[in-house]
Amino acid sequence: MTTAPLRPAASRRPRFRRHDPEPIRLMPDDIDVLRHLHKHRFLRSTHLVRLMNRPPKKLIERLGALYHNAYVDRPRAQLDYYATAGSAPMVYALGNRGAAVLADVDGMAMPSVDWTDKNRTAHRPFIEHALLISDLLVSLEVAVRRRSDIVLLSRADILARAPGAMQSAKNPWKISARVAVDGILRDAAVVPDAVFGLDFTAERRRTYFFYEADRGTMPVTRKPTSSRTAFARKLAVYWHAHQAKLHTARFGIGNFRVLTVAKSRARIASMIDAAKEVTGGGGSNLFLFTDQSSLAKSLDVLALEWLSAKGEDVSLG
Repeated sequence: MTTAPLRPAASRRPRFRRHDPEPIRLMPDDIDVLRHLHKHRFLRSTHLVRLMNRPPKKLIERLGALYHNAYVDRPRAQLDYYATAGSAPMVYALGNRGAAVLADVDGMAMPSVDWTDKNRTAHRPFIEHALLISDLLVSLEVAVRRRSDIVLLSRADILARAPGAMQSAKNPWKISARVAVDGILRDAAVVPDAVFGLDFTAERRRTYFFYEADRGTMPVTRKPTSSRTAFARKLAVYWHAHQAKLHTARFGIGNFRVLTVAKSRARIASMIDAAKEVTGGGGSNLFLFTDQSSLAKSLDVLALEWLSAKGEDVSLG
């Protein structure tokens, strides 16, 4: 008896090389995906699932179609994740066709760059840092959606209310100070990784936050003879800005806190020690800390308890 030859099993399309795309018609959800990628720069598929509130399997399949049609990119720097982490969530960025769509649909003034080349040359440390920023901002966006009494204020929202000189400044968020670190006065500056505010509309109260996404690569302190940056120096600049009320003069805001998501609880303990030294020994509720694992496990970042440099538990909401 003869049998018909078996057809070869369909092969999976390559993860990081566009292959044989079937043309697609963009839907409203697709446009929203592009907007999220433009806003955050890099997002994991799990971030997008949370932001879009769509079934993971269907959304991931759609992201594949958007990738192979060049609307979104998969940065190649994540390649080594799959050698060590198996099925780690894919990281996405805006692609050239996606940028063109947003320029057309939303009238966005896109920089004249090759987005695919920009994404391809992004190194893994840069992407990992951007993803740490996205971890917090995505969690905030999702949490605020559930609340009718809170509005999330973006960096642009805050700058739009700032004095005119700051709105036209080349780098308005750069905070400079001459601070004492390890007993030596040095010129130092810090640019927050993210800036946002929470408008508690029912209470007519706003709180503002500068965010530091800590990958654990920068020492918390250095020897007094070192000119290289340590995390303690960032804390000193923020403390100086707070004491001098630079936030009110520069940005027109009455308060701020500094959030840090650190790699581990042990590193947080070192940061709190550094904050106590910067503040003269007492610590301060200006500085709030949590670790990456706690943030990842939190179902509501507004209810998450952050540890202050005074050793107190503080929530954002």
